Amino acid sequence: MDMGVRFTRVVLAGFLLTVVMAVAGYGAPGGSSSVSVAAAAGIDITVPGAASIGSTVPGSCGSSTPSAVNVKSNKAWNLQIRSEPVGYPNGKAKNGTTEMYNAFQYKGADVASFTSVTSSYANLYGSNQLKTAGAGVDVSMTYQQCVDYSDSPATYTIVVEYLGIQP
Repeated sequence: MDMGVRFTRVVLAGFLLTVVMAVAGYGAPGGSSSVSVAAAAGIDITVPGAASIGSTVPGSCGSSTPSAVNVKSNKAWNLQIRSEPVGYPNGKAKNGTTEMYNAFQYKGADVASFTSVTSSYANLYGSNQLKTAGAGVDVSMTYQQCVDYSDSPATYTIVVEYLGIQP
């Protein structure tokens, strides 16, 4: 047999073997690896940026429409509330440096009636709530401010802070 023909057959046979191995999915045996993943505890709170209470005449109380604080947590949790302690240590809304006569109030979740806010955290949605799903849990909130005749006509503001805790 001619040397050129034999070389061509060897090359064609090698090519066919390569094509057959590639089509058949031939591969060498591999190994396995164990991978550890440490999931950390996490809590995320989304608070509405602002709320308002309409014009309220002295001697009466005005309240906001209910809004929701969204909590996402991968273990047991609770939610607390307070007035910002440096600017509002007495839990009272202010116009500049002038405080309102009555304390600002809140209710919702586990607090059924309006309660005065203070500069110390207080439970809003009791301890050991179950972990949430991906969308989280909406905790309903309503604010109230009672206006006194000693309050000058003005717009008053207070900053309220929330704290999510994983005990």
